[in-house]
Amino acid sequence: MTSCLKKTRILIGASMLSCGAPCMEAQIDINNAQLPLPVLFLHGMSGDASSWGGMAALLSNDAGLTEGMELQYCLNGDGSENSSTLDEVLPFTSLPAGHADFFRINFECNAGGTCWSNSSANSDDIFSGQAAAAKQGLAVADAVAEILEATGAPEIVLVGHSMGGLAAREYLQNPEFWPVDENGVAHHHVAKLVTSGTPHNGSNFTVGWLEDLGDLFGFDIEQRSDAVRDLRTDYFYSGDPGVFLFGGLEDNWVLWDFLFQNFWNVDVNCNGNEGDNIVGLNQKPLSDDLEFAFITSYDDGVVSAFSSDAMVTMYNPTHRERFFVNGVFHTSLNDELALTLKGMDEPDDIQTAYPIVSGQTIMGFTSEQGTDAPHPGEDRDVYVMQVDAPSIATLDTLWFGGGLTEASWLDATGNVIGDALAAEGTLLDVGSVFLRLTTAPGPAVTNHLFAPDFAPAPPACPEDLDNNGVITATDVLLSLSQFGCSDADFPEGCSSDVDGDGIVGVNDILSILSMFGTFC
Repeated sequence: MTSCLKKTRILIGASMLSCGAPCMEAQIDINNAQLPLPVLFLHGMSGDASSWGGMAALLSNDAGLTEGMELQYCLNGDGSENSSTLDEVLPFTSLPAGHADFFRINFECNAGGTCWSNSSANSDDIFSGQAAAAKQGLAVADAVAEILEATGAPEIVLVGHSMGGLAAREYLQNPEFWPVDENGVAHHHVAKLVTSGTPHNGSNFTVGWLEDLGDLFGFDIEQRSDAVRDLRTDYFYSGDPGVFLFGGLEDNWVLWDFLFQNFWNVDVNCNGNEGDNIVGLNQKPLSDDLEFAFITSYDDGVVSAFSSDAMVTMYNPTHRERFFVNGVFHTSLNDELALTLKGMDEPDDIQTAYPIVSGQTIMGFTSEQGTDAPHPGEDRDVYVMQVDAPSIATLDTLWFGGGLTEASWLDATGNVIGDALAAEGTLLDVGSVFLRLTTAPGPAVTNHLFAPDFAPAPPACPEDLDNNGVITATDVLLSLSQFGCSDADFPEGCSSDVDGDGIVGVNDILSILSMFGTFC
């Protein structure tokens, strides 16, 4: 086991990037470091894969992580605005098997499979990226299934900007989208959801301004599109709450938002029929077995701070953090790389710990914690591992520039069962074990590497008198205290009689001393 606390490899703060030389003492596979779970980045309405280009460059070029293939979808397969069905969702990506740390989704594709990733993505008038939230949720479901199958990962992290956060929620809150295991049990397989500027309570940024904003940035936003319809908090003329978010009847009088015309269609659930009574996204239950992070700008200009933060008031999820920033406009939030990385921070406790395996070199991040963080002032990251046979666990570390203040093995109740940096390692029994790494964050986001390793535990030996898995001074002192003990005096036997001759003698003491420091 080695430990190195030299300069960090990445510093992200005040738009600064800095690289440090690796410490070659550590037995860590630097070239194959990976995130504990794959991450899928979701763009907002009229965005595309390039919306997360800055983050992709940071993770690939600076952190050395691996980006997977872009997941591409046409959400308006028949090209008609007057109808909207889930059958129109056309996937164009089949991921090869193998590891990748992160992926980007792209909804800006036409029915022929041509996709765009630039500021003029809507020049073809397909408006795929402005399709209904239900279609986006189905595409996210397909993307999650693709990533899990290709990488073999048990779970995924979703990061959504603007409407991308609602697309993630549409998947997360509709069990019919979830993968089903061999026992017929469906589960969402999401370990964390990060939303940035997402209108959880809707947005009425509207009429003229929305289209003018698109013109300003070189892309076309259609006021009457399905996406704008689904983003509404309420409708201007009817006054009814937004049907997609808050439920209601698929009816033009209910969704009356324009004086002389209305949305292209009012088929909110995209089943091919209008007139259904919709259960709104904010009326559906939300799983509480994952982590959440919500990023809000007070100067968003498109989504109110209340709407961006509304998940807390609506659902009050247990495992959550919130991050607030001033002076950042809506379309720039996904370029706030440090802020996004803070939102992506690893879990704080064993209930939501990320699964990892022995032999992996894992990249984690140390960052300042957000509002509602359970341990402000320190960054606790917790991972879960499965022990298949009694093992001796060791841990190599690298680049902990924030200061590694704790590295502990925990049991299923959260009790410390060993120092993860102990030179002799820690004996672990079969079952789930948790690794908790605690660091002292500074203003910049820093990364670090660590590699846990499980080696088979040696067979138990009679010299381990206190049964703690290693021969120590405690065993020697216990044998000395029993010197001369015999079966004649104690019919139940003497624990220090390691050679089994019926008496604790010199040979027993020498046997224990000869194995001093040995794992059993």
